[in-house]
Amino acid sequence: MSDTAPLTRRQKTVSELKRFGIIFFYFWVLLAISSLHKSLILEESGLPYRQSFAIMNALVLAKILFVAEELKVGERYEREPLIYAMVFKAAVYSVLLAACEILEGLAVGYFRSKTIAESLSDVGGGTSFGILTTTLLLFVALFPFFGFRELCAVIGEPELHRLLFVKRIRLRTMDER
Repeated sequence: MSDTAPLTRRQKTVSELKRFGIIFFYFWVLLAISSLHKSLILEESGLPYRQSFAIMNALVLAKILFVAEELKVGERYEREPLIYAMVFKAAVYSVLLAACEILEGLAVGYFRSKTIAESLSDVGGGTSFGILTTTLLLFVALFPFFGFRELCAVIGEPELHRLLFVKRIRLRTMDER
């Protein structure tokens, strides 16, 4: 039997909002840097517009990932070494997010009376190689995200916080006690 009391509705809501906020922040940072890079490479103006688009996309992607986690998508390798769970979750969620991007592009294109090719042009240039590359980029971006999450699940949030944010000298002193 567990010694911890069940969470109240308020505690659970705060915990889930915090988890959603972390997911959103991670995606926003990735998308904001990506849009900044794209603006610099293409020498385009309209950075505030691109950044607001990054915020909206981050909200959508965070919501998709949050709901998928609630549905226990990718919970296959929970008892295996961490690397299996990290790779599997990064792969599953990158394919899921890429599929959602494709569906979004098709839906927007449908309402704007565009062809399928025109609708998919925003997703990796619309080619199968571009879509695969986008999916691989998502995988690489999600790998450290799930790495930290899996590590946190194994060693606990307080211990991971201590390892990441407490000076190493203090850590040694605390461990020697």
